[in-house]
Amino acid sequence: MNARSRSSLFILAGLTISIAVLSIVAASTGHAAQTLDLEDVLEKALKNAHEVRMSDIDIRISRSVKKEARSVYYPSLGVRWHSGYAKDLTDGTAQVTSVGDMILVENTMFQNALSVGLAYDLFDFGAKGKRFSIVDKDVDLKKTIHSQSVRNMKLKVLGIYSDLLLAWKELEAKRELLGFYRELSVVKERLFAAGRITRIEVMNDALKVVKTLEEIDDATRRINELLHELSVYTGEGYAIERIEVKGLAEETEKPGGLRADMTLEWKMYELAIAKKKAEIEALERERYPRLALNSNYTWYGQDLNRFSASVEDVRSRNFFVGISVTMPLFDGFKSSARTEKARLEMERLKVEKEKKIAELRSRQAKSSDAVKLYGLEVKNRQEALAKAEEKLGMVARLKEQEIAEHKDLLLEKIELVNRNLELEKAHIGKASAARELELLAGGTD
Repeated sequence: MNARSRSSLFILAGLTISIAVLSIVAASTGHAAQTLDLEDVLEKALKNAHEVRMSDIDIRISRSVKKEARSVYYPSLGVRWHSGYAKDLTDGTAQVTSVGDMILVENTMFQNALSVGLAYDLFDFGAKGKRFSIVDKDVDLKKTIHSQSVRNMKLKVLGIYSDLLLAWKELEAKRELLGFYRELSVVKERLFAAGRITRIEVMNDALKVVKTLEEIDDATRRINELLHELSVYTGEGYAIERIEVKGLAEETEKPGGLRADMTLEWKMYELAIAKKKAEIEALERERYPRLALNSNYTWYGQDLNRFSASVEDVRSRNFFVGISVTMPLFDGFKSSARTEKARLEMERLKVEKEKKIAELRSRQAKSSDAVKLYGLEVKNRQEALAKAEEKLGMVARLKEQEIAEHKDLLLEKIELVNRNLELEKAHIGKASAARELELLAGGTD
């Protein structure tokens, strides 16, 4: 055997040892494998995903704001106690004087006053009702945003899981192909030693082994990256040595196109537009007069010399009840500017809604087309796989009759593995597109 032959055998021996080590590691960890299933992954992500948890908190915050806003329908009741000492610097020569809200007394004295006040808005042309309807609709809006977060999370996890499954199937196929290429290299080496083939053919098969190892490394790297992405949503750690990825369930495309009025985006923008409309109506009605009831009951006591005596002197002093009418006449065009701004914001929301629905229709159409195309691809791949299996059976029979060589049988096995991998990819693409189509239609359960 010449030097080149010995060098090739050393290379093949090294590859054989590497494969053996990989097989031993896989066998030693196989019993503790963790099976990943899409439905289980989605369930864990639903409990752990940060966006979903934050949107759930937003719902509770909005409900708290609604409780606060409901206070406008109740009267406000307040108690005020005032205790003080007034020193007359004119030695009693001045009279009681009123300057605006300030009272200048005529004597030096201790004073105490207790007052209970009641205020209630009787009529405001429905302005407070419109303000309350804004926060009421905000609760529904936050619920819709939560549902949208759940759906978007599921779409994201579905994409990661589909890519993970594709990489996993590719890794399995490449490992199987590695065994065939290794065996084929040994056969080619024997044929070269017998002088039946050239050295180039031997080296080509040795390069296929090396290339397959590189593809295995690349698939392993992609799987690790996808597992890290999945961990962000589920909150669990995954190790490639201890997992097994379960395939996607077969999905069928449901008839009918996307109903825009049934989508979460449609509902979300409708609620946002309704909120803005209520804000505009509230701004307009706040320009009208506001009728309010005010009532106050006061206890008062005083003494010229002692604080304690002024407290003991506290007794009912007066009772007041009245109705006030308030109407803004001019605010520097502030209300007009705010109303105009709200109207423009509402118009913007309408345009955004049209854009979002158009994007959803486009994505739904792409998913629908993908389901149909993958369906045709599955059919074609199945036919190709059946022919490859038939050809493999024929070559196997010829091998038994010593008509065909062992290398021919190996080549057909390699072809069969490749055909099966292509079929698996088509199945995964179809199932993923069909599930995405279902989620886009509004299903989040």
